[in-house]
This record gives sequence, C-alpha cells and structure tokens, in this order.
Amino acid sequence: MRRTCSDTHGFTLVELLVVLAVLAVLALMAVQVLNSYVVSVKVGRTSADIRTIEKTLAAYYIEKNQYPASLKDVGMGEQSDPWMNLYEYRLLAGGVEALEDSLGIALNTDYDLYSKGPDGVSAIAAGDASALDDIVRANDGQYAGPRTKL
Repeated sequence: MRRTCSDTHGFTLVELLVVLAVLAVLALMAVQVLNSYVVSVKVGRTSADIRTIEKTLAAYYIEKNQYPASLKDVGMGEQSDPWMNLYEYRLLAGGVEALEDSLGIALNTDYDLYSKGPDGVSAIAAGDASALDDIVRANDGQYAGPRTKL
C-alpha cells in the first residue's frame, strides 16, 4: 500500500506556534514569580542587616553613653545593602531632620537607619515617590522593614 501525504502524522506549523506561545507565557509567569521572590529575599536581608547594625549601635551607646556620629565609628561605614548602596545613618541631634511616616510624624527620636532600596534614592517625607522602596528602622527600633508598611 502506498502512503500519501494525508497519511503522515506530524505537527502543523500552527500547532507548533501555539505550543511555543503557551510555553512563552508560562516562562514569563515564572520569571515574574522568581523576580518577586528575589525582591522579598533582598528586603528580608536588608531588614536583618538593619537589626544587626542597630545592635552594634546599641553596644556603642552602652559603652560610650552616646550614639556614634557615623557608621564608620562602629566599623560599619562600608556595609552595603543587596542593591550595593551604603546603609544610611542619621543621628537625630542638632536640628537633623528625621524621616517621616505618611502623616508627617518622625519615624524615630534617636537616629534613623535605613536602606534607600533598589532605586538608590530616598526622601524625608514618606509620600515622596523616591521613598516608597526604602527599608527603614522605625519606632525607635520596634520595626525594621519596608517603609510602605508604616
């Protein structure tokens, strides 16, 4: 018996394109999930780093009865966040303006310690768009995490 073209079993070009489109959509979804997971891990690490620096600052305070003028004084001046930005430390003395929450209330009374987040920019007011991705210490150490959750 002779075979004709209609007897062959295979995939048409349209079927292959549909399969490729489905695979592309699935790959896009996987990349988005992975990206969001990576960001949450970096935020968690930054919060943990802030807690570690905070403990170092508390030890300095216990020893010297005052907070240091900069993170360099406690050997942490070169420590950077996961986005390769240096951590920011501002001793709230002598008229230094404190970071604020969305109501304009100072986040801390002793010092501000924060990461500028992925964009590397920050602002005093929480309503400023550049401050939305900051990871901060707030309520004099009772909170460390994303500024948007305050």
